[in-house]
Amino acid sequence: MSINPLMPPRILGFFASSFILAVLLSAGCGSAANMNLGSMNKVIEMTKGPCYGRCPVFTLTVYDKGIVSYKGERYTDRLGTYVKKLEKEDLERLLREFKNANLWQYKDAYRGRIPDMQSVSITYYEGSRKKTVTGKEIRPNSVKWLESLLDQVAQSNIGWVQKEAPQDNIPDYLIPNELVVELAEGIDPEEWAKSYVQADMLLEKRLNDTEYWIFSFDDGLITPEVMLEQVRMDEDVISAEFNKQIYNKISEEGTGKDAKKGGTAKQEAAKQQY
Repeated sequence: MSINPLMPPRILGFFASSFILAVLLSAGCGSAANMNLGSMNKVIEMTKGPCYGRCPVFTLTVYDKGIVSYKGERYTDRLGTYVKKLEKEDLERLLREFKNANLWQYKDAYRGRIPDMQSVSITYYEGSRKKTVTGKEIRPNSVKWLESLLDQVAQSNIGWVQKEAPQDNIPDYLIPNELVVELAEGIDPEEWAKSYVQADMLLEKRLNDTEYWIFSFDDGLITPEVMLEQVRMDEDVISAEFNKQIYNKISEEGTGKDAKKGGTAKQEAAKQQY
């Protein structure tokens, strides 16, 4: 597939290549599927995070040998890791566009104004150094242009070969519909939870005698990963993570000890009365 610098990514899909070209590309990628990606050098990488809607969540990585990997996580037809090989001229064109864009002149991160917009990170590797630019709707036009070129590669349906099947993103020891949140000083946890009423967030309890609070939400209304990302970007939040089974166990043990201490104190008070 050739990258057309004048063609919008959404229109690109209407111009499919011939069947012969598809066969050639697929054959060329047979060996790519068996390659160790960890042994290759990255030159470009784009990661698209979740949003409140059905945004495709994936990471596209371009390696110096022209191998491209696509790791689809959610809302994409390619879940898991897929690989293909770029045409030499396409790789050269991408590298030329990135070099001309001079990403080093831009900030590392641009804060968006729309909370539920998808976050996009683009990284360019040049020798021993690298530059990452992250943001949402507010980013330099040249960065958005590079995103559109990478989208053309990601959206192409030709030549991809599956390398790894999709894996569960959330381990069993995590509780996906509960978050452990450290709030900024002076923030009332119950009032803060009301700002996420669209996710039916509720304050469950405090994590023992710490500054961490456990909140639950309806993961049928919003996916756990999206909820976690939104909370982490909240200005009133210092840190946030999924609740763990062990945290609940520690909390229960702490509650049991407090109850035991309270019971002992009541017994001592009763003895003193007699």
